[in-house]
Amino acid sequence: MLPNRIAALYAGLAGVSMALAAGPAEMVQQPGSEARHEMKAAAAHADNHELLFIGDGAIAALETGPFREVWDRFFDARHSLDLGYEGSRTANILWNLRHGELDGQTPKAVVLLTGGDDSADPTRTPDEIAAGVSAIVQLLHEKCPDTKILLLRPLPRTDSDRDEATHKRSATDLRAGELVAKLADDEKVFFLDTNHVFYKLDGSLETVLLPESGKPSPEGAMEIAREMEPVLASMLGEQPKEPLSSNSAIVPVSKLEKDGYDWWERHRAILKLADDLKPEIVLIGDSITHFWDGAPQSEQMKPRGPQSFEQTFSGKRVINLGYGWDRTQNVLWRLDHSELDGIHAQWVVINIGSNNFAGTPNARVNTPAEIADGIREIVLRVRAKSPGSKIIITGVFPFGRDPDASKRDPVNELNKLLADTYRDIPGIRFIDVNSELLQPDGTLSAEIMPDGVHPAEKGYKIWGEALAKAMQ
Repeated sequence: MLPNRIAALYAGLAGVSMALAAGPAEMVQQPGSEARHEMKAAAAHADNHELLFIGDGAIAALETGPFREVWDRFFDARHSLDLGYEGSRTANILWNLRHGELDGQTPKAVVLLTGGDDSADPTRTPDEIAAGVSAIVQLLHEKCPDTKILLLRPLPRTDSDRDEATHKRSATDLRAGELVAKLADDEKVFFLDTNHVFYKLDGSLETVLLPESGKPSPEGAMEIAREMEPVLASMLGEQPKEPLSSNSAIVPVSKLEKDGYDWWERHRAILKLADDLKPEIVLIGDSITHFWDGAPQSEQMKPRGPQSFEQTFSGKRVINLGYGWDRTQNVLWRLDHSELDGIHAQWVVINIGSNNFAGTPNARVNTPAEIADGIREIVLRVRAKSPGSKIIITGVFPFGRDPDASKRDPVNELNKLLADTYRDIPGIRFIDVNSELLQPDGTLSAEIMPDGVHPAEKGYKIWGEALAKAMQ
């Protein structure tokens, strides 16, 4: 478990428990579910299952019709039991589990997807929904103390009926998911947000994957299963049923390289800071972003562009999610582990990919196309986690002093891919300042980048001015 995550877990449980006491979370059987409950309770009494699926209609559908392909491919061989109910709320699930559906069960793992139907009641608050999920988690700990739990974020709403009520419900679901994420300790309780699979780059939803509010199609359920598989397999101590992508730039991973700071401590500091700061601008990147300036700061990494930072963001609340040595896959891990949760900034600035061109014993060199795919996955996560944010993607900065430096051509190829992809996407702006960073003959001066990679104050000023213009 990460240091301080135990304290965070108990703090989260305490918070939602207080909401539980104040909110409508009493156990009650769902009307019309009597026959299904009797069948599921009987199945639980008849056999002990290795994997339980608990939740709403998206879970219930897995054992039916065209969804059966998903069940057969990923879950059937794991001796699984589907305890999903169409339209069920947290109070209904609590009743089901208290009345026989957990009897005799000692599963290795439970997948829990619930809360989305609770928000159909406009009086339900995110805290009350999270309290209901917390109560289910505590019940599972009580009944099945050795079981690992995978919490899934409620699925998004379709954008075909974006009236005021749907907006409010979507916001409730989003915030409830952020609160539920705090229950994860990455040891017995895990959290996974798969919602990015349903988004397009422009922020709209893939209706082929999500034809109804909060309910995936069979194709959408397959995408959820694929996203879930590496985490679920790890929880079960198995090899994934499908291999990971060959493109390492899109496979989330935590710290890979050693640098002059504590990667994990920075992650903890960002999670703590975000709630207090309420940022208006988020900077996502590697050491180039990290070195600029902004909170959180550390003694090991002194800012190299404080004047231009102040000039660019004067009066704005900015959080710096730059990490030295990070690649796209590290950013994906960080976003999957709550670094953007609860931050609904006006602008999200992304400058990542430089380190993907560097091969080490810990990670191979990626191609420009692979890096572009990694950046795309980052953008989709931003869309899912902060739908109202505008995004600025900065092209990767040039490497090396000379115009014929080995990485110049791959960087140019990547930046052209990014420019072509994001040129006409609503809510996204692409900027490339490399022509301003370079001398007319293509050389990179020490005044701009002393080490040929990281900007000095003058280089950051060029970037900052371009960002300020893009934010107008």
